[in-house]
Amino acid sequence: MKVLSVDYDEVVRSTFITASTTYEYAIDKLVPLIGRLEIQRELQSYKFYERLAKDIVKGCIMPPLTIAIIDSDPPTADVAAIGDYIDENIGNFFILDGMQRLNTIRRAAADSVGDFPLNRPLFVNALICKSMDLLLYRMITLNNGQKPMTARHQIEIIASNVYDFEESDIPLQAEKRKPGQKRLRGAFKKVDLIKAYLAFLTGSVNIDNEKIIQEKMDELIATKIMDSDLGESESEFDDVVDLISAWTANERIKNWLLVQNNLIGFSAGAKKGLPALNTCSPADFMSSVEVFEKAFSGIDVSKIRLGMARRKAVEHFIQNYSKLSILDDSELLDTISCVI
Repeated sequence: MKVLSVDYDEVVRSTFITASTTYEYAIDKLVPLIGRLEIQRELQSYKFYERLAKDIVKGCIMPPLTIAIIDSDPPTADVAAIGDYIDENIGNFFILDGMQRLNTIRRAAADSVGDFPLNRPLFVNALICKSMDLLLYRMITLNNGQKPMTARHQIEIIASNVYDFEESDIPLQAEKRKPGQKRLRGAFKKVDLIKAYLAFLTGSVNIDNEKIIQEKMDELIATKIMDSDLGESESEFDDVVDLISAWTANERIKNWLLVQNNLIGFSAGAKKGLPALNTCSPADFMSSVEVFEKAFSGIDVSKIRLGMARRKAVEHFIQNYSKLSILDDSELLDTISCVI
């Protein structure tokens, strides 16, 4: 792949590369990336792209594709070094935009009889991101509104595949248990951790409101992600996972976070509250949680939707942890009653 320019995307804090290659390279190296982690929409019927396939054979120039990779230590901005890096690591890239076009190239080449323009130029934009959160933000902005893949589906698939919770110290309950296998007590459900990721990305606990139809809920989630200023955040979900993992040794903290509404509120609030949490010992955090629970017990449950109220209260508590953790239960009750 020939690199044409190397720039820096200030929003997703990533190296942005424009490059050119050929249809032959695309078929050999990029087409195999289509199914990687299943992070994009399902392939559509070939008949929708028959006109494009005919134009490819005639010699059209395709709109640029967009690919991306996660790398915490990206190479320098040297054009030659970047080109070598892409070629060496191409198998680890994602297709962010252009999966249908790539599949059309593949089908057109397979259907042609020796007259396919393998050497025609194909232009590619490539992102080297340090953070999966920021890569996901860019993916949502590229693909929002396309059907049938929803923002929620993209997030859930990426979280399931990229965040290897099984490799962390977080006790995890497998979603599909083998016949006769008992439920693992004291373990997190993967679905709860994915909901926690949604809450972190959106900075909101309103991620699964049954009063909102699913299609509108998905649109709302996508909008919140695009409005969330992920590029300005100093915290990443990796940091939240690391903190939870470190704190699971404390049985009381673990049991508190095992409550789905607590975990969702904690993750949404941690987007801003993580620096304060990182300076806190597990014992001190648990002491502040006890004060929070005493305060929350003063809420009249007949006047609220308990689950959502708990999420909002926990989010507010964690988001403003440095200020609220020093309050007594009466002062904290006064504060959280205003946000639920």
